[in-house]
Amino acid sequence: MFTAPTQGGGDSVKVADLAGKLLIITPIEHKREITTVHGVTDAVEVDLVDLDGNETHSGILFFNVALKNALKEKIGQKVLARIGQGTAKPGKSAPWVLIDATGNPDDLAKANAFIGGGNAKASAPAAPQAPIDTNNLPPEVQALLNQLGAK
Repeated sequence: MFTAPTQGGGDSVKVADLAGKLLIITPIEHKREITTVHGVTDAVEVDLVDLDGNETHSGILFFNVALKNALKEKIGQKVLARIGQGTAKPGKSAPWVLIDATGNPDDLAKANAFIGGGNAKASAPAAPQAPIDTNNLPPEVQALLNQLGAK
């Protein structure tokens, strides 16, 4: 369901404001030759969910080289990561980088709960469903349910 990163456009959010937060990032498009105040460059457009801040952002453009490189090959996939800072080169600022969150069971559980529940906030318990009359199901379905221990 999630992919690890390879290692801002639409809504207005600064990368620094996302630092350390658990994010589901969905790269939408690798955009080439965008004219900016700093010249012509590429960017990756993303939609993201801030699971820690309970916010969603659409159409964010990441111009940062490390973020672009980590996401441009992941178009259409969901990347589970936190944004952190790498090591600065002499005379440069530390780059923003993606830190893989797919190996952290708590982060995975939080992301899967969001995907399953449709929002980043804790959802109320689901209402109990009426039992299914398994007597009217085809025999092969009944056998599979029995194997799973379904009632």
